[in-house]
Amino acid sequence: MRRCVRWRVVLVAWAATVATTGAASPAAAAPTSTWTVIESANFRLCALADRPTLDALAATCEATREQLCSKWLGKGRHAPWDVKCYVVLHPTAQSYLHEVGQGQMTAGSSLIEFGTDRLVTRRIDLRADHPQGYADALAHELTHVVVAQRFIERQIPRWADEGMAVMADAPAKQSLHLADLTQARSQGQMFRLVELVNLEQYPSPDRQATFYGQSTSLVRFLVERGGPQRFVDFVNQATAEGYETALRRTYGIETLGQLERQWLVELDRHSAVGRADAASPSGTHDRSVALKSN
Repeated sequence: MRRCVRWRVVLVAWAATVATTGAASPAAAAPTSTWTVIESANFRLCALADRPTLDALAATCEATREQLCSKWLGKGRHAPWDVKCYVVLHPTAQSYLHEVGQGQMTAGSSLIEFGTDRLVTRRIDLRADHPQGYADALAHELTHVVVAQRFIERQIPRWADEGMAVMADAPAKQSLHLADLTQARSQGQMFRLVELVNLEQYPSPDRQATFYGQSTSLVRFLVERGGPQRFVDFVNQATAEGYETALRRTYGIETLGQLERQWLVELDRHSAVGRADAASPSGTHDRSVALKSN
């Protein structure tokens, strides 16, 4: 999840100290702990870890950045970021929460700030001690950072931002989000599509599971129709000219209502296939029958 800016000046001052001394001791860390800091082409990394560990993390960050840029922004050479992305690997939940704010028991968090015509801050905080590790969190949060480059003039809609980021999660985690959607639908608690796509802030905590499930499903549905880069173009156009204009030009869909109906039909189809799989003695239902109509 992306978080609000609280202390950009503090971050800049701390970063300057790290750059000149090679070490820093955040308040949540033990006073005698030494923070190792390294830089790569696009990242500045800081952790209570040895140099080989940080080198490996830097290589992962660079490779993941390149994969995400190619997926969402197009293949080809992607210019290095003029402002490097800080990646802080926190040793404990206490250290992590000290920076990202209480109540965010996640494995990762990203901070992005915009100037007049460019990004001025990129930062990702990760928890080294999270029970599920931080590999998925890195890819998820880095998706936010990568895609933000295309939305400097206008805010990317929340549903699109989170739906794209969830697509970087492990399949098992994506399935949990989609299960939340199935439950919300069965209980009549889904967002209407016009409500979902116009959310400017995250919904209340009791509706966040539904929000993530719907956002994931809708992004996947549109990406399957035209690919990731076409989806980003669509969202960019929608923020400038409105959803229905962007839908007509990009997908040949006339209205949000038509999109909602087509998407719900697809949800029904997937549900039917899932029930057939569950009923099959071998668990290997022949999907070709269900897919012939498409």
